[in-house]
Amino acid sequence: MKTRIISAAVGIVILFAVLLCPYTWLFALALAAVAGIAVFELLHNTGLVKNSTLLISSVVYGVCQVLAFYTHQTACWVLPLVYGLFVLLLVLARHETMTVSDGGCAFFLTLYAVLGFTALLGLRISGDNNKGIMQVLLTLAIPWMSDTGAYFTGVFFGKHKMAPVISPKKTWEGFFGGLFVSAGSAMLLMYWLQQLMPSSASLLPIWVYGLLAFLLAPLSVCGDLFASAIKRHSGIKDYGNLMPGHGGAMDRFDSVVIIAPILYMILLYVG
Repeated sequence: MKTRIISAAVGIVILFAVLLCPYTWLFALALAAVAGIAVFELLHNTGLVKNSTLLISSVVYGVCQVLAFYTHQTACWVLPLVYGLFVLLLVLARHETMTVSDGGCAFFLTLYAVLGFTALLGLRISGDNNKGIMQVLLTLAIPWMSDTGAYFTGVFFGKHKMAPVISPKKTWEGFFGGLFVSAGSAMLLMYWLQQLMPSSASLLPIWVYGLLAFLLAPLSVCGDLFASAIKRHSGIKDYGNLMPGHGGAMDRFDSVVIIAPILYMILLYVG
């Protein structure tokens, strides 16, 4: 428990240091590094991809995708096509030792992680500095507070298992408790941030953020369950040991990468 608390404290300090830094390129570099680590965990630590060329190219693509979005948000969307074409050609060239399933698995899991981190960067650099900070904190708060609320609700009231094979500790009582905790936390967070940073115009009324959290929290649970299913299939407990006591990058961001692209599109285009 001590290791877990210390690790969380260090992680929070680093998160706020790069997030609050006015030089957004530092946040982009940090996200690019985490994206590369996440891809490595998904493909290598799970044992799903054994070909070194495919592994290295996937990690490099993950880093480049995030950095390219920071430098040129439109042109960067060509990179997934280039990466997909490379995987296709690699499968053809190594058809004797590599199957189509290997290439497809690497391509899907890489995009699954990388596009989420790319969207998180988009939320940070869209609008003014304060607005970007608020949007990132909201994106992190929705899944993390849902998970926290689900945990404590499940401990005290949980009786009906939600997915006993994939995640034995999750309960339906915890699920619904997490929804309300996430929605309440999102509204309180955005209200507090708007008081703290009044120069930043609100994209939406406070109650809408609660509604967004209530709608997106279930998707974050799905992301958590999907990541857990991969670990169960691979026979591992954690994706890595980036944060001792908490696991790897994907253990911390498995639910964030699911909702970040959706929230990015909502806040950017609908808002």
